[in-house]
Amino acid sequence: MVAEVKSFATDGLLKNAAFSDTSTEGIRVSQPMSRDSKGALAPIRKKIKEAAGQLKEFGERGWPLMIVLANPLNKPIPLNEPNVISAMYGDLTVQGTLGPDGEIAEWVWAAGRNGRLRNDHQHVSAVAILHHRHHAQDWADGWFDENRKRFGADGTAAMLKAFQTDARHAPQGSYVWLTIFETLSETAVPLPRDIFNGPRDIRYVPDDDRTALVPLAAPNSS
Repeated sequence: MVAEVKSFATDGLLKNAAFSDTSTEGIRVSQPMSRDSKGALAPIRKKIKEAAGQLKEFGERGWPLMIVLANPLNKPIPLNEPNVISAMYGDLTVQGTLGPDGEIAEWVWAAGRNGRLRNDHQHVSAVAILHHRHHAQDWADGWFDENRKRFGADGTAAMLKAFQTDARHAPQGSYVWLTIFETLSETAVPLPRDIFNGPRDIRYVPDDDRTALVPLAAPNSS
């Protein structure tokens, strides 16, 4: 298989944002602003388009071709699962049927405009998000879950002091995992399901009608 990895250098959701100092410490925050789906997902769609173009030369070789999106600089890019699927196949919209009585019924979620893979780049087998996390982050989450009630609402200072003491025992190192979205293409070489199938990896696959992506059930799950 061939994978093209793309990362982000853009300001993403904070692009063209206006900042101001709001405290004596000189903390700068963005003024109130909004982004529509097209603007918010533009960086993701741009990287998908670039990577698909680079993979095109391998389209006749019979290999699975995958786009991997990484964000090592922690840029404000909305790389969660619904947004990546929307970047691939269109802005998430709600559609309904207008009945003879004038009422709208049968509301369903659907892919709207601006999809990058709906009609183009049929050679792409999958898109994936590369995640990175430190073991210390998991440890800290567990520590606060276990100790928050013990200190109570008035014991924040004492809790933070205890956390600083216990944090010396936090585990070192980090780990990575993938969220993989197989494409709806009927001509791309399928990405084998016996690779990138680690215990933390998540995979979305086409449904039976090849009209939507659904989570792949874990082995032996009901």
